[in-house]
Amino acid sequence: MAPILSVAYKLNPPPETPLPADLQSNHNLQTTLPDPAAVGQKSYYEELRKAVLQTKSELGESLTAWRDAVGKREDNKEAEVPKKSEDDEEDEEEDAEA
Repeated sequence: MAPILSVAYKLNPPPETPLPADLQSNHNLQTTLPDPAAVGQKSYYEELRKAVLQTKSELGESLTAWRDAVGKREDNKEAEVPKKSEDDEEDEEEDAEA
């Protein structure tokens, strides 16, 4: 049996988040690696390095799509929170000193 590089994730976005049809909350990436005995140690590690970089890239693309989908809702949530003005902060400091 050939070695396999496998990365899996399961995301739990907030229930009110509209989920894009092209994104899966459960995902498993698998890459079959060559048999080290058949290709030699140096070649095996070269292929392993390539597989890790490719898997990292695919994982990054997938999670970026999720960040973009969920992050837009977070931006709106933060925009609704009123920011304190400098005057409010000074009043709080004076109250704390008294």
